[in-house]
Amino acid sequence: MQDYMKMMQSIIGDGSLQRPDELLADIAYALDQSAIVAITDQAGKITYVNELFCEISQYSVDELIGSTHRKINSGYHSPTFFQNMWSTIARGEIWKGEIRNRAKNGTYYWVDTKIIPIQREVGTAPLRYIALRYDITERKNMEQKMLENAELYRLITENASDFIAVIDQEGQFQYVSPSFKKLLGYQLTLNEDTLYSFVEKRDQGLVDHMLEMMKEDTQPDAMELQISAHDGCSLVMKVSVNPIREPGRYFQHWVVAMQDITNRKETENLIRSLEHTDQLTSLFNRIAFRQHLMNRVETSKKTGAAFSLVHLNIDRLRYVNESFGHEKGDYVLAAIAGRLKQLVGSDELIGRISGDEFAFTLSGTFEQAEKQTRRIKAFVETPINIGNRAYSLSTSYGIASYPEHAGNASELVKNAEKALHYVKELGGGGLKVYEPGTETKTLERILLESELRKSVQLGFFTLEYQPKMNLARGDLTGVEALVRWDHPELGRISPDRFIPLAEESRLILPLGDWVFQEACKQALCWQEAGYPPVRIAVNMSTVQLEDPEIVDRIKKVLKSNGITPELIEIEVTESSFAEKEHMKETLEAIRSLGMTVAIDDFGTGYSNFSYIQELPADTVKIDMSFIRDIDVNENSRAIVKAIVTIAETAGLHVIAEGIETEEQAKILLDLGCQEGQGYFYSRPLPAEDCSLMMSL
Repeated sequence: MQDYMKMMQSIIGDGSLQRPDELLADIAYALDQSAIVAITDQAGKITYVNELFCEISQYSVDELIGSTHRKINSGYHSPTFFQNMWSTIARGEIWKGEIRNRAKNGTYYWVDTKIIPIQREVGTAPLRYIALRYDITERKNMEQKMLENAELYRLITENASDFIAVIDQEGQFQYVSPSFKKLLGYQLTLNEDTLYSFVEKRDQGLVDHMLEMMKEDTQPDAMELQISAHDGCSLVMKVSVNPIREPGRYFQHWVVAMQDITNRKETENLIRSLEHTDQLTSLFNRIAFRQHLMNRVETSKKTGAAFSLVHLNIDRLRYVNESFGHEKGDYVLAAIAGRLKQLVGSDELIGRISGDEFAFTLSGTFEQAEKQTRRIKAFVETPINIGNRAYSLSTSYGIASYPEHAGNASELVKNAEKALHYVKELGGGGLKVYEPGTETKTLERILLESELRKSVQLGFFTLEYQPKMNLARGDLTGVEALVRWDHPELGRISPDRFIPLAEESRLILPLGDWVFQEACKQALCWQEAGYPPVRIAVNMSTVQLEDPEIVDRIKKVLKSNGITPELIEIEVTESSFAEKEHMKETLEAIRSLGMTVAIDDFGTGYSNFSYIQELPADTVKIDMSFIRDIDVNENSRAIVKAIVTIAETAGLHVIAEGIETEEQAKILLDLGCQEGQGYFYSRPLPAEDCSLMMSL
């Protein structure tokens, strides 16, 4: 203590009039204004606190004097922490540390603390303790935030699907995120490894170009690079490069962000395949065949070369499906495709344009085409072994020649179809070259058309409703209205027989109006009965949609029934869009009324992906041909997954048709399809039976 008195005297100076006690008062005042001060006795009871202590702790002087520092203990520090502190100051040593305290209102604050023991003589027990503290709450909060950000960054970089790196202008890695090790299976060496270390050879030219641009301080465009991953497989990465302009350690370096897009690229490739290829036969699908046919016609216009278009139909293929199952029916289709590939030249076009119909071209005159088609017919009809028996095929052919029978692709297709229809109406199994004025109506067809006309007038039609179900919950989400013809003498006539006839004779217009009117009445009936809102889907044919008055008639029926438009959905087949750009305007007009639009039979090969994205539709219905073997055919599962991806990309809802088993429903749900219909849930039902389902 004497040493400190001498120090004070030297500060005052010999000639000064200030006394040591006055200097002590000045020092105490300065400390009081700048530090949080507390004095405790030997037992730790507080004997003095300054205003700053009261201010930060929010306790008054009276509340603090006589208490201990336990009053502001936050519980953050362990008992050992305080034991070490007391052990230090009890020995007469100064203790320094950072302490988190708790204020009266429950908030926490940090103080940088120095506790000074006051002793009369060295080696004796301290008489009191003076604690000087400084508020460091802001600094500690900042440190905590930095720690949290660092932890967040660690979690992001270790678990993010993106791969982040910093490279210099020579392409050497200066930093790589931990995710790279998971990707490659080994740790990249900084200042040594480059993109060349794992980018496959075929894409290393792209890396060359990227580095050249970087050296010129030009930002490269995003690119796709194929890399070799740790398991030996190839991955496609989307790579973006951005310069670092801020001064610092990595100034004038480049940030590389890589994203694994392998699954997306595989889906895109499958989508391209769906756009142009029939998945069962690997032939052109309808839209691709038509596109190539138009190109063939344009080429022939320039060269003057003649060629013929042949349409082939497999007679009574449905009997194969019914007798042996759809899998055997698919086998027959694939076998016929293989035989066509053998006999039709490699320079010709071959496509599967519908379920049981193929088309191909033959160079030369129609006389030459007729002879060659007869040879093809004989070869195609060679018996096919199905199970343990040989199945004899019957096929029908229609031929039209360019430029003999048509001046453009559409007319050529129409005339080949006319020739084929002529053969089919005579019972099938034959071959016909198109002739102007070819009639396709047989006596049976004329009689059926007459009965159809009378039945439309006399009301021999009814509607049945097939439920649509939520695959996850198993509850009803909507119904599809299906027209049924119950003739008083001929009995129930299959829609496969009378719908095409109604479209060709345009009787589909009054019949379609009746169906729409009845569906709206039923929707109103269920609404008034208090059932939960159920959307009714109504099928509309191309003939109806091409009628210039269709939108006005729909509007009139909605108004007369007072039905909410959202309760009605219009279903149109995917084939409606083939070569019919004007259909988009009609569908947009229908949607503008408040109804939704669904694309039926989606995936059968009529539309391409880019067109579907632009189509004014709300829902796609996956064709049942992809559903029936989804539990055994990996290709069908891949196609359905691609269609679901297409729909998600375009913002469309997805429904699966033809669900017949629980296993199919489960697989569809796993693939992302949320809704479906089929015999597993229910056959088409009369309205009263549907009402019963709604009440359950």
